[in-house]
Amino acid sequence: MPSEILTDITELASHLLRRRGIDLITKVEPVAGGRNNRAYRVTGPACSWLLKQYFRDVQGLRDRCASEWEWSHFCWQRGVTWGPEPLAHDEKNYAALFEFIEGRRLQKDEVADNHVEQAAQFVAEVNLHRNHPSATNLSDAAEACFSLKEHIACVDRRVDRLCSLSMTDETDTQLQDWLRSSLLPAWEVIVETLRSSVDPEQYENLILPSDRCLSPSDFGFHNALMTPTGRLRFFDFEYAGWDDPAKLICDFFWQQDLPAPRHSMNHLVEVLSLPHSKFALERRVKLLFPVYGVKWCCLLLNEFVREDRLRREFSQSSPISDTRRAQQLERAKHLLLTVQN
Repeated sequence: MPSEILTDITELASHLLRRRGIDLITKVEPVAGGRNNRAYRVTGPACSWLLKQYFRDVQGLRDRCASEWEWSHFCWQRGVTWGPEPLAHDEKNYAALFEFIEGRRLQKDEVADNHVEQAAQFVAEVNLHRNHPSATNLSDAAEACFSLKEHIACVDRRVDRLCSLSMTDETDTQLQDWLRSSLLPAWEVIVETLRSSVDPEQYENLILPSDRCLSPSDFGFHNALMTPTGRLRFFDFEYAGWDDPAKLICDFFWQQDLPAPRHSMNHLVEVLSLPHSKFALERRVKLLFPVYGVKWCCLLLNEFVREDRLRREFSQSSPISDTRRAQQLERAKHLLLTVQN
């Protein structure tokens, strides 16, 4: 970590902590693991805090700092404490200060049904307050979709974006060859299968506001810590907001770093559906599940896309290697085979 960055972060942390009446910092150190932002553990005489500095999107598509702050503030105001407590934020510097959660990341082989139950409990508690007046102030989730047509269009944009990338080296060429020989044909089959399974009205119609949910988005065990008591705490809500619960469920079970057991899917369906809408939600999840499998193939290839690569490099303060891109391409190839089976 360059010393000038650490100096700036220390000054920013001091500024935010003074708002809480705290004047002394004993240590500031980077926290590894973030993909889109920089995170730091700020230590004082008695406790620690987490400072996040968010990547600033030059296209202005989403204010990640504001989104996470508003979501976290809403949750804590309503007594939903699965995420870190929000303490202070600085809109000008795209930074926010949170409670530091002491815990460890789950390992791939230990994710179990009880962890899914905790995740479901978090989502259930948030959505108990979906009709509270302050919930209307929350924005839509990133890439929120409220019709089958919108879901398809969202993933289609990701596929098109990859196919339009220029080829500057051998790894880029390998990506384009695979996209055209494998991913594009598979995607066309998935889209046609979905469209032939519903009538045009079902394809176009938006789901009712009453069937939408408050979604943590980017939700999974990759963004969770196991505390010493065994309780999970979740974090990274910069994409959170209103969304189709089917998207939340599909993304949750396609998440690649720490996959959730598929047999637990119905538990989330139960939590996120009202009695009158359970069948409709189950059907949307079934129709959309392969669609979101392709989306996750695209997500694995974010390092090939300049805008996404810049976020990764911002969070890591170092460039993305060609080896990393090649590894991600192999992961995407493997995942597509899973989607097709």
